[in-house]
Amino acid sequence: MLHQQIEAHFPKDRLLRDPKVAADGSRVIEISKGDSKSHQMRRQDQTRNRRSVNDYIHFNLFKDNTDTAEAVSLIGGFLRVPPKCIQFAGTKDKRAKTVQKISIKHRDPHRLAQFSRPSVRIGNFSFEKEPLQLGSLSGNHFQLAMRGITETCENVERAVQRFALGGFINYFGLQRFGTTEVSTMAVGKALLKSDWTAAVELIMRPRDGDNEVLAKCRKIWAETKDAEKALRPIGRRHCIEADLLQGLLKSHEKDPFGAIQRIARNSRMIYVHSYQSYLWNLAVSYRIKTFGRKPVVGDLVIKPGTSDSAKRQKKGPESAEEVVSLTENCLDQFSIYDVVLPLPGFDVKFPDTPVTQFILDQMTIDGIDLREKHKVKDYSLSGSYRNIATKPSNFSWEIKKFDNPEQDLLLSDLDVLNKRQLPPISESGSQMALIINFTLPSSVYATMAIRELTKRSSDQRFGADGATKTAWKTEADESEVCLEEDDAAALDQA
Repeated sequence: MLHQQIEAHFPKDRLLRDPKVAADGSRVIEISKGDSKSHQMRRQDQTRNRRSVNDYIHFNLFKDNTDTAEAVSLIGGFLRVPPKCIQFAGTKDKRAKTVQKISIKHRDPHRLAQFSRPSVRIGNFSFEKEPLQLGSLSGNHFQLAMRGITETCENVERAVQRFALGGFINYFGLQRFGTTEVSTMAVGKALLKSDWTAAVELIMRPRDGDNEVLAKCRKIWAETKDAEKALRPIGRRHCIEADLLQGLLKSHEKDPFGAIQRIARNSRMIYVHSYQSYLWNLAVSYRIKTFGRKPVVGDLVIKPGTSDSAKRQKKGPESAEEVVSLTENCLDQFSIYDVVLPLPGFDVKFPDTPVTQFILDQMTIDGIDLREKHKVKDYSLSGSYRNIATKPSNFSWEIKKFDNPEQDLLLSDLDVLNKRQLPPISESGSQMALIINFTLPSSVYATMAIRELTKRSSDQRFGADGATKTAWKTEADESEVCLEEDDAAALDQA
């Protein structure tokens, strides 16, 4: 009877029952009130306790026509955690089918495995000691189908051979800067100048290509500057705009800096790194136009024996010592593929050439000096080094002919897992496509590789000077940095 009265006043899942033997030998049940945690929370606690060493879950993320930030927001919304709790090594193109590693800390893997969306899938879970960090990858492998080829097979083959031998200028691709009217570089410049209000307005500015929800959100903000009203179309979705508006709502629009800091750090760093990349693109264009495609005295090269990870993650005062300046005595020991330019920062060495003054003049125009530490620690950029030219590895190619313009020519990783088969290819098809497979180092853009292969003009807004040549042009072009003279001569004689 007493047990029934107790259970009537307390939820059963919050009562702890402990059978015991009393001093007189009788059997009793000791009942006490448990904590207020839900069953799901207790299950997560148990999961944490089991993982005393490997706290992070790593898994593969497959996405189709979805950018990395959107996919991470979908996962975060499903788990009811902010996107900043989810780590990744780099962003992948939206207009592609991509696979990348993701990490998250202290989550129930059974819950995570239940996530699925038509355009986003996850799998291949493992427990690891450390989270992923931006830049913590060695490279990316690409499979591309280039349709609409109208040149002869001989001209295509010649162009492909030149590309494989010569490589390309290692520009940051346009996706580094965003593909809408508001570039991430412009937001990064505002952040580095501590113009928080301008940064908020740039992030919230209406733009073409937004989905219906974001378009409505931005329109309301532009017309009313009311964070609460602008948030309504977004609802419970996790995205940069939602995080920013939540911060503005909390401060009644009086603390733009605090609102910006609510955005996931990875996303904020993409903005400032975009400005850094913009400077680098301008600098490499100036370097090639001024000195051509051979190393010159004063150029920088990575000191022999420096590991790839050290090049990517530079810490401490000794990082500037990872590069050496070329002298007349050692020019013949290096090629243009060894030469690096710094991504400007407070902990890098600049070349002993006019390129340095060019970079400083550009920063002066913008009212920014990346050589100085920013008052906001996150926006203090130490800098790093980037090769000015590179070549693809693991390169292969083939020409396919087909009739149906909608026919799939490649299988995605998800297709392979689902054991899907490609339709048969017609050798006498009326249309032709070039299928290429290659690997590029970390932070090297496939779009810049294709720009070089096809000789198509690229958008010049951010210093990636576009070529105006016809696609598949085959004659040697001395203005191109990425073709060695000996290789060109060998091909011309073939």
